Amino acid sequence: MTETTQQKKQRAKILTAVLATLLFLIFIYLDATITDDNILQGLKTIATSQAVLITDYFLIGGVGATFLNATLIFCFNLALVKLLKIEITGLIIASFFTVYGFSFFGKNIFNVLPFYLGGILYSYYDHTDFREVFPPISFSTALAPFVSEVAFRTDSHEVSYINAILLGIILGFIVTPLAKKLVEFHKGFNLYNLGFVGGIIGAVITAILKLYQFPIAPKSLISSRYDLFLRIICCALFFFLILIGFYLNGNSFQNLIKLFSDPGLKVDFVKKYGLGLTLINMGIMGFVGLIFVYLWGQPLNGPFLAGIFTTVGFSACGETVFNTIPILLGVSFGKFGTNTTEFTIILSGLFGTALAPIAGVYGFHWGIIAGWLHIAVVQSIGVVHGGLNLYNNGFAAGIVAGVLYPVIDVVATHTAKSKQVFMEKQKRFHEVLRMIREKEEKKSEEE
Repeated sequence: MTETTQQKKQRAKILTAVLATLLFLIFIYLDATITDDNILQGLKTIATSQAVLITDYFLIGGVGATFLNATLIFCFNLALVKLLKIEITGLIIASFFTVYGFSFFGKNIFNVLPFYLGGILYSYYDHTDFREVFPPISFSTALAPFVSEVAFRTDSHEVSYINAILLGIILGFIVTPLAKKLVEFHKGFNLYNLGFVGGIIGAVITAILKLYQFPIAPKSLISSRYDLFLRIICCALFFFLILIGFYLNGNSFQNLIKLFSDPGLKVDFVKKYGLGLTLINMGIMGFVGLIFVYLWGQPLNGPFLAGIFTTVGFSACGETVFNTIPILLGVSFGKFGTNTTEFTIILSGLFGTALAPIAGVYGFHWGIIAGWLHIAVVQSIGVVHGGLNLYNNGFAAGIVAGVLYPVIDVVATHTAKSKQVFMEKQKRFHEVLRMIREKEEKKSEEE
């Protein structure tokens, strides 16, 4: 009997669940063998730590506790999607992988919850179905470090916890209406719109905190201990995504080149090309991210995993090999002639793929320019929000797209007008030649 598409999807879900369970058991086992730290104690350390950029949870909590934290957040979002019967679209997949990725540095099960409460209050206030609010709310956890910073600074007390929760609720409440308005600034050419929104909100809140002498100290806690283990896990996961996608696509890669050639602007790959091709693209983009890290000779860590998983997630709604390679090249050029570190290049490159639609719509050369501008902007923009917006690259990408798009549009318009003028001149020239030819023919006939 031929297997139906529904049966294939059901089997894919079962296989995914089995893989997730096996991987989690591996994490627990390896944590017991790699480190003597207790997983629950590590999770407590993660939940009660300040999360300002950059705080790698692998370093402060251990590998098992970090993956447990990421799994808890993933399961929480999955439970909400199942409970509310939210349709699985490219944007929902992007939110899943992005939030999961940032669970390795910056987000934990404590500091993300107030944002969802704020989203629930907004949906009630605005008489909006929470299912429509879910994507921006899940992305709004980019500002989760604000909650941890207020709650767990050195001089915190009981009231600090209440203030932190209230601040998270307020941020969750205001992020949805702002996201709808601010997307017009970059016309959708920044895939990480909530990073741009988070940067704007973060700048305002940080300014208020500084006004009342609330110090915010940047951090640089980065792990390099689990590189080989993380590479193996990532390779297994991305290969599995390709395998499942191949299976769901009728055991073929049909139309994959068509997906690769998509400009990536305001598109949902799941709806346009199907879940199978989307999963294949996600798996391939995961390997692209790993190769990019490898080429720069750096070990995998929490921030790099966040960048790779975010890229994988947005490969369901805009990113492909064709439109991200120019961005990665442009960011890489920012290394030459500067003192930019390899760590900054890698992190900016992975997250800079938010600008992929620029390369997809306007061409390879504009993608390189966008990537080069991104690495310049992202190194200076973090001070605006004090490192409390985890999507700092999304903020920078929004600025780059908002500034670059009008320039590209002017150049494209000028080029189109010049081409039109050239074509009109050519037309008139050929018309004159035709008239001369007719006169000569007429003269020859008279003779």
